[in-house]
This record gives sequence, structure tokens and C-alpha cells, in this order.
Amino acid sequence: MLSFVFQRVVGRCPQSIEATLNDWKRVRVDKESFPAAVPASGDQVRGILWLGLSTDEIARLDQFEGEHYQRMSVQVSALSGERHAAEIYQWVRDDGLINEPWDIDWFKTVGIKDFSSKYL
Repeated sequence: MLSFVFQRVVGRCPQSIEATLNDWKRVRVDKESFPAAVPASGDQVRGILWLGLSTDEIARLDQFEGEHYQRMSVQVSALSGERHAAEIYQWVRDDGLINEPWDIDWFKTVGIKDFSSKYL
């Protein structure tokens, strides 16, 4: 989740590190600008690991992500190689996905307008 989106949902931007999640990928969601994360052997998702979240902040994230996602525990690798316990929101519906990579650069320049008007 991009920092300004995280700020809007949680109310602050805590300490974070860049991290990689192995054997997962981000794909497009039909008629949406946001991605879905799904298991995918051999793929990787690079993102942000937010540190030190409170129970209330996690509850806000759960509410924001909604019923199409389920929070689950994973292990990620920091750029330093250090492993960290983390949680990811996995897409749980059987439909709605387009098996094409989701492009964060497209989201930052184009998709964010639609996303912001609908969800922020």
C-alpha cells in the first residue's frame, strides 16, 4: 500500500521497510484500479512492510480491505536479507481477477484518480 493511502486509512505512516514476498504476485482486478495478491510459485511481490501497528490500526486496514480479502501470515525478506513475519491481504473470491500483472507505475499516474474518488 502506498504511503499516502496508508496514511488516509490508518491515520499515520509508521516506520516501514522495503520487503519482498516470494511465491506471490499482484494481478489486476476486473474494472478496478487496485491489485489483488495471490499465491504464485516462482513470482515475487516487492512492497512495504509497515512496523509497529496497533490492534485498532489493523482493524482499520481490515475494514478498508473488505470482504474480498483475507489477512494471512507470511514471511518476507528485507533488502538486507533479514526475514520478517508479516501479514498480507489475499484475494479470496473465485472471480474478478485478470491474470495480468498489476502495474504500480500506472496506478501512481493514472489509476490513483479513480481509486481515490471511490475509496479514499
